[in-house]
Amino acid sequence: MKDLCCCSFDVRGKHLSEARHWSAPEVFGPRAHFSTSPPPAALLVRDVKRRDEGVYRCRVDFRNTQTTSFRYNLTVVVPPEKPVVVDRWGRVINTTTLGPHEEGDDVLLTCRVLGGRPEPSVRWLVNGVLVDEEYEHNTGDVIENRLLWPAIRRLDYAAVFTCQATNSHLVPPKELSLVLDMFLRPLTVEIKKPAEVGEGGVLTAERRYEVACESAGSRPPAVITWYKGKRQLKRITVSQTILLTVSHVNLCYIFYVCVLHHCCTT
Repeated sequence: MKDLCCCSFDVRGKHLSEARHWSAPEVFGPRAHFSTSPPPAALLVRDVKRRDEGVYRCRVDFRNTQTTSFRYNLTVVVPPEKPVVVDRWGRVINTTTLGPHEEGDDVLLTCRVLGGRPEPSVRWLVNGVLVDEEYEHNTGDVIENRLLWPAIRRLDYAAVFTCQATNSHLVPPKELSLVLDMFLRPLTVEIKKPAEVGEGGVLTAERRYEVACESAGSRPPAVITWYKGKRQLKRITVSQTILLTVSHVNLCYIFYVCVLHHCCTT
């Protein structure tokens, strides 16, 4: 097969700075330029296309010596598209948050990647640690990696699930990250004894006490309700921090109940 001339750099009878440069319109056109400074001289090609891949021969002709030629194999890497993640029902997850899920749920995620040459590898990382690198072909140029993260625990809250696709060390991987959101059940609930309790923990009749019901570890914060018998008390105060809810009520010495409600309990 006859070689197709794509570029030339002619310095015959001229100073190097006055050399005539030519680039074939059907090959590189204005995307190519032969540079001599700084050395070494090189052919610079901007905006490389997939069609530019091939074997190139550089031929140097001298006035008084033999022609020299070199061959170069240009391989063009086409990065894959950004990953898309779908849930167990095939719905695309368009946010950066995964969930919210309840403790004990199984999380099933499928990462889909389109295109890429050479074929990309698709893998899952959790908190930066590789957990799954087995992927398979789907229809067309789609590659999938399905991740099952069973029986999530409290420790999995805010874990970062990252799908990563890469086919070359020359460019950064394409990736998509999701942060796991969870409903967390209360770890503790306790009615605190009033500070004014007498010796032996005895309460005095016809005296008012401020009693606190404290719940810790839930997310979102627990809702605390006070009851006197079957009647719900309304005059209470509530304070909250990230994982702690405290409810205060003023009461006389009689039997009271503190009831805890949470979004993911029945």
